[in-house]
Amino acid sequence: MKKIFTILGVTAVSLVSAQNLLSNPGFEAGLAPWAAGTTASYTAPTIATTGAHTGTNSAMYVATATTGFYQNVPVTGGKTYVISFWYKSAGDDTDSRLWSVYKNSGGVAVYTTADASTDAFRTNNVYMPSAAAWTKYTAEMPAAADAVSLDVAIRVYNGGTASFDDFIAADKANMAVSDVAGFDKAVQFNTVIKDQITFKLPVKSTVNIYSVDGKLISSDRVENGGSVNTQSLVKGAYIITVDNGANKISRKAIKN
Repeated sequence: MKKIFTILGVTAVSLVSAQNLLSNPGFEAGLAPWAAGTTASYTAPTIATTGAHTGTNSAMYVATATTGFYQNVPVTGGKTYVISFWYKSAGDDTDSRLWSVYKNSGGVAVYTTADASTDAFRTNNVYMPSAAAWTKYTAEMPAAADAVSLDVAIRVYNGGTASFDDFIAADKANMAVSDVAGFDKAVQFNTVIKDQITFKLPVKSTVNIYSVDGKLISSDRVENGGSVNTQSLVKGAYIITVDNGANKISRKAIKN
């Protein structure tokens, strides 16, 4: 039951970036200004041109050693910043992680606590669980008073396969709050299912179908007027989520 509650417990508001500090956040222009790093031995990801979360491109690793990529952006000390992105990964749940850090004017990492392991960045820089479908990850971290820049950085570990797309890094104070009720009202689809679910959507969105115990059954990118084939679903109840990257709604559906 806990998993069901988690899926259905959609927040009433969703954060939308007013000013993304990152350039080329979805890799549509290739890799730059993202670069391999932050360690000299790291290699640049492959720019995949199929299967992106949105657009055409995404960044991908099939890692044979610890590696990663990053982009450095200016920040103001003492403010709180939000990083979010979409990822997919395969392996043993220790394949990739956010590995970002604030730096001072000398390029040295700075933290808000004396023990770096307890700093909000370190406690948010956890391993991301394996995810077969595009999954959103968000972390919120305060900057130390002397921070002047932020490395938005990803690590991928030996044996891991991981893809990344649609990054946002923004000052939390400049992030607008949008009411998810508008998105909920605009999304329409049949909740009594036979061979397909047909969608009316304000924008192209990710549609996930879950069993009632929380298992992901399918994930599709769907345009307005598009549909998802449900012929293979057995009779019973399902949870359908629709996510446009800024808002997410969930509804129960029944397959007859």
